[in-house]
Parts: sequence; structure tokens; C-alpha cells
Amino acid sequence: MTSGEAWRDAWRTANNGFEQLVFEAKKTAERIDRQYSVSRRLNSAARTAAVRARELDREFAISVRWRSFRMDFSRNWPRTIFFLWFALSGWLFRILILATWVLPIAAPLLIGTVANNFVIKGACPACKREFIGSKSQIIRCAGCGNIVWQPEGDFFSRNGGGKKSTKSDDDIIDVDFEEK
Repeated sequence: MTSGEAWRDAWRTANNGFEQLVFEAKKTAERIDRQYSVSRRLNSAARTAAVRARELDREFAISVRWRSFRMDFSRNWPRTIFFLWFALSGWLFRILILATWVLPIAAPLLIGTVANNFVIKGACPACKREFIGSKSQIIRCAGCGNIVWQPEGDFFSRNGGGKKSTKSDDDIIDVDFEEK
């Protein structure tokens, strides 16, 4: 007997043994199924699990949420990919660490700058008393009661941001008087 024939014979024997094992396992499974009703019980358990899964789906709207998630992800996948890269590459954490050191110093400065854009302060031309107020409202001097600020022609004015164009407005001259 040559080595090729020995291999073929070993293969045939292994194949026959495997087929015999599968046949015996199938017969044993059928006998156990007849004796203990395994397939009926598994079928009943599968139906019960399917019913319970549908109940949970109705209760928690899982399929609707999953569909919504899939649609959102398909629309926003470039942003999602960028965020994942941003977070996993370490840049997100570097920026957060830098922000914890910079924001306590920069935030009050930024808030002050923005707030100063909405505030006006100065001295009353009549009594030289200081005033402070919002640019969006009429400001009267607390000392003499004169109007020291009136919004006109800016974003906050009451007539829609436009300046009234009358002939009398063009003739007004602002004069400061000094007493000697």
C-alpha cells in the first residue's frame, strides 16, 4: 500500500465515522424530542419571547428610536466621524484642559467687553454729574433731570432703527456754555 492510498483510506474511514456520528446524534435528538417534547417547548418559548419583544418595542418605541437614530446618523455621519476622530485623537481633551485654565481668566474679560457695548456712561453737560445707563433707553440726569442720552438711529431706537429725517433736525447746533 502506498502513502497516497493510506491517506485516502484514512480519509474514507474518518468520513464514515463522522457520518455515523451525525446519524447517531440525529437519531438521539429525535428520540429526546419525542420523549421530552423539546421542539414544542422551544417553539412555545420562541413565540413567548417574540410576543414579549413586541410588547417591549411598543412600550419603549425601540424600533422607532432605532430608525430615527439610523436616519440621524446617515445624515450626520461626517460630523459624527469628525467628532469621533476629534475625541479619540486627544484634541478634545487638550482643548478642555486648556479651557479649564484659560476660561476663568478670559470669560470675565469677554463678558465685560460685551456688556460695555450695551452701556453708556458720561457726565451731564449741565450739572457735570456722572450718569450710567443702557444705550437702548432714554437716560435722565439724576441731578438736574435733563435728558442726557436718547437712542436714535441705532439698532435699539423705537422707530425701527431708522433716523427721522426732518428739516428741523438738520438745523440743530449743540452748544456748550461756559460761565465766567
